Amino acid sequence: MDIKKIYESKTARSIFFGICIAIVALLIFQAGIFVGLRKAEFSERLGENYYRAFGPSRDRVMGFFREEIEGGHGASGKIVRIDLPTFVVAQADNTEKIVMIDKTTILRRFREEIKDTDLKVDDSVIVLGSPNEAGQIVAKFVRLIPEMATSSPTSTQPIMHN
Repeated sequence: MDIKKIYESKTARSIFFGICIAIVALLIFQAGIFVGLRKAEFSERLGENYYRAFGPSRDRVMGFFREEIEGGHGASGKIVRIDLPTFVVAQADNTEKIVMIDKTTILRRFREEIKDTDLKVDDSVIVLGSPNEAGQIVAKFVRLIPEMATSSPTSTQPIMHN
């Protein structure tokens, strides 16, 4: 038997093509398993830190909070502790959120850009960012606001706007 004839035969090509397709399919399947595992690990770690990240549980109606839908991508309130690169914000509902800042975080007082060392305990802030696996908010933007701006809209005090 000539080996060259075996490689040139339709049967050998079909078998080789089938093996290649099976290998590609297995690689795609393995990539799906890898991505799914990463998502599951993230969800598990976020679930373990849920109450630290999003506050105490409340009565829920069909998966939503009865009083309001809470956002996990920010915080507003007073700074109660600073240990750079993190600080803790106490919110009006008595929850505390840990905020992490880095070189890319924009810090402002009104329109003026400030440094992280300008943050002080009892400053009122609004933080926008995204939660990480440890239940902290990774801040993209932090704005110091006047004391009266943290009042509720039903308050008789005026709210200052920029």
